[in-house]
Amino acid sequence: MTMHISTDLTAALASGKSPGEQGFVMPIETAPHAACWMAWPWDDHEDNWGAGLAAAQENFVRVATAISCFEPVRVVAHPDHAALARSLLPPQVDVVPLQQNDHWFRDTGPLFVKDGKGQIIGSSLIFNCWGEKFPDYELDAGIGAELVRHLGLPLFQSPLTGEGGGLHVDGRGTVITTETCFLNPNRNPGMTKADVERELFHAIGARKVIWLPGDEEEWITDGHIDGMLTFAAPGKLLFERNPDPANPRHRVCGENLKALRGQTDADGREIEIGLIDEAYLVEPETETTALSYVNAYIANGGVVIPSFDTPTDAAAREIFAKAFPGQKILQVDMRGICHAGGGIHCMTQQQPA
Repeated sequence: MTMHISTDLTAALASGKSPGEQGFVMPIETAPHAACWMAWPWDDHEDNWGAGLAAAQENFVRVATAISCFEPVRVVAHPDHAALARSLLPPQVDVVPLQQNDHWFRDTGPLFVKDGKGQIIGSSLIFNCWGEKFPDYELDAGIGAELVRHLGLPLFQSPLTGEGGGLHVDGRGTVITTETCFLNPNRNPGMTKADVERELFHAIGARKVIWLPGDEEEWITDGHIDGMLTFAAPGKLLFERNPDPANPRHRVCGENLKALRGQTDADGREIEIGLIDEAYLVEPETETTALSYVNAYIANGGVVIPSFDTPTDAAAREIFAKAFPGQKILQVDMRGICHAGGGIHCMTQQQPA
């Protein structure tokens, strides 16, 4: 699993030349993957999973198993809980004992960037638990850099505080993010859009950053972009809306869609927007329930999307099948995890091939 590091690349990073300055860029999620990385949920404290831990672990296994139909899956697990993870996960899923707190690996794991020669760097943002929302995140604050070192890859540590779920990229230098995340005083106090854009260039090769307003009412992540949209290809994305005018999400989705319409990418193309409706639950929602279909994982040859045992599941599957022609669409019941505020994309991080 350890990779060979170019001495020239290591020297360039040591001299202060960032990945962006060396021509590295974060690939689009539809690009080929070497593996999918996840992290095992184990914390049963009341401010984390509490009595819902077993259901979350069962749900986690369903997601990992589905993704493993398409590509290698590697699960980081706290050494004290690695044996349990190994016993519950299918044999084709690797378990890697490393110190971690929780399973939202899109936010805590590294961002992998790649250059034209196929070289890969692990780029790590500062993780402060979505603006100090929860205690006991010290291990998660270090897991991104720890995994990069474990893989034997060069590490770039960004001074920017943020999370992978706050970004979507097209692999050509376009980044879409939200003002309520990276400009939030609980992450990067005093930083301007220009400041954030500069650091995103250095960390992941951003050439153009599209800013959406985000969601001030979403209290955990402050409005991550991966609950709003996903790229189907460069210049094409799926955007999720809420069709119910009585739902507060209807206004939030509308404001973000309005800001997105007419935007051009780093290559000057106007972005094509496909629409998908958010899930509707008959059972009562909690204030943290995540009902996003676009919070999905794009794998090698397939897309793993959520289901919520609701009539909107079938329509979502059809829309994904049209947006990703030739790809197999698998739906995974997410009711064991969605009430904690996240989805499949939040749990996963792709490592490019």
